[in-house]
Formats: sequence, C-alpha cells, structure tokens
Amino acid sequence: MSDGNTLITININKNNRCETMDEKTRKLRSQSKLLMARIIIGKNGITEQTIKNIKGALKRESLIKIKILKTFLDEGEQDKKEIAAILAEKTNSALIDQVGFMIVLARK
Repeated sequence: MSDGNTLITININKNNRCETMDEKTRKLRSQSKLLMARIIIGKNGITEQTIKNIKGALKRESLIKIKILKTFLDEGEQDKKEIAAILAEKTNSALIDQVGFMIVLARK
C-alpha cells in the first residue's frame, strides 16, 4: 500500500552538489539536442539486429539518439511513445526524451 510518500533518487556529483534525477534528466535532454541520430528505424522495424546496434551504441556512448521513419509507423499499430518504451525496455536503457520521430536513450 502507498502511504502517499514518493521516493526521490538523489545523486552527488563530482562537485559535491546534490542533484535529483529530474535535474540529471534535464541535463541529458539538453545534451541530446546537440546529437545526430545514430540509429534509424525504417520499414524493417525493430529487429534483433536493431536491438544489438542500439546496445552497442550505448556501450560506446552514454547517450544516443534514434530516428523513427514514417514508413515504420505506417506498417505497425504502435505509436511513437509505445515504440520508445519498447526500445528502452529491450535495450535496458533509460528513456530520456521522445519528441516527434526522435527518441533519446541513455545508458543505465
């Protein structure tokens, strides 16, 4: 049962400044605006190879941007938010942002 309390994760950064996860997510979102899309998902959809490519990119970089092409959305029943959640779950990453056809994932 919930007693109305919420759990907030707090990290201490290298400057001994306390930051909440919201601040961390905000920083990652701002960093993601400068990124180019590393992975593009088209009419072939989300395949095992796509998941491997995303996992590999997340090992090399802590933050990646993924673009979804309209051809993929035309073929399926899922919307962009569902696709973003599925990708984050399958790649064991954190969903940072989803705007339009762009998804930003971060390494956990």
